[in-house]
Amino acid sequence: MKHLQYIPAQTGKNAGLALMSAAITSGVVIGSIPAIKQAGETSPWLHQYFSPILCGDTVFSVFGKTLLSEIIFLTAVFLLGTFAFGQAAGGIMLIYRGIGIGVSVAQMYTVGGLRSLPAVAALALPYSLAVSFVAILAVRESMRSSNRILIYFATGKSVGSERRGLKMYCIRFAVLMIISLFISAADSLLNYIFAGLL
Repeated sequence: MKHLQYIPAQTGKNAGLALMSAAITSGVVIGSIPAIKQAGETSPWLHQYFSPILCGDTVFSVFGKTLLSEIIFLTAVFLLGTFAFGQAAGGIMLIYRGIGIGVSVAQMYTVGGLRSLPAVAALALPYSLAVSFVAILAVRESMRSSNRILIYFATGKSVGSERRGLKMYCIRFAVLMIISLFISAADSLLNYIFAGLL
């Protein structure tokens, strides 16, 4: 009987991660649309500094811009988790993150054509995958927090200790911020090593 209860729980968890991955993928497709791509080339709010071409010429410029983009995203997702109806907005944030990837990769192809494939593989792809992973973890935590708040308002019963729940929520996002710091540093280093590919 324990196994029968365990399998659906795992299936539900995997389905949630698959849906979040699908949200990012749909954002990538939207960002590749020519009109969106063209608008995104001049808007940091759309390209989100996923493309090394748009991040600047120095290691510190790439590091600062990518880290700032990640901090803004994580802060927004963190705040969504403090509202009872933040779940839907979490999905929208993943689509938004995907749009940045789509705009940036499409822009690299526009500039370099097929010659940009090595740059996309060495620079854009690893960074995009790492940031997408962090985004999915952040949105998952935000949705869980939002669900706990919604349950409290709907039933008047808290799910576990409120103080401990808030503390753990803050700690998890602090860890994600630290991971983002390392991702930005690694991306800056890759841009320095493979600068000739651009």
